[in-house]
Amino acid sequence: MLTAQPSSVRADRMPEGTDAAIPTPANAASAHATRTFTLYAYRGRLCASNVRGKLIDLGSLAERSGSGWAFELDGEGSLGACGYASAEQALAAAAQSMTFLYLDGQFTAQRDLSDVPRPDLPHAPQVVVALDPRGIASPVLAPTA
Repeated sequence: MLTAQPSSVRADRMPEGTDAAIPTPANAASAHATRTFTLYAYRGRLCASNVRGKLIDLGSLAERSGSGWAFELDGEGSLGACGYASAEQALAAAAQSMTFLYLDGQFTAQRDLSDVPRPDLPHAPQVVVALDPRGIASPVLAPTA
């Protein structure tokens, strides 16, 4: 017959045989991978590229006289906003309003614009965003190089 034995496990150590790689509530938020995308303001459009180099058009992004920079996303129920001081601020606001599922769906549905000559795209205003595929974490903006 088995009897319960007193636990000799200290609070600061994991029990023997426990896999430290298994996510626990304390480290679960960092245990998943995010997906990185770059958003661009290019010729009045809001474009995005993924890590594979596919480039798509997400909507409009332009400076409006008297009301600053504004964006409007296609396919998101006309989600948009205006009054931003710069294209980078408008891109950051657009990034904060996107979900992984929306952006991933756009990459699946739209044709790749990578074949269109764009010599000035590397110099266009841009923002890098990391999105959580599970939709748990908020978008994270990363500095551009």
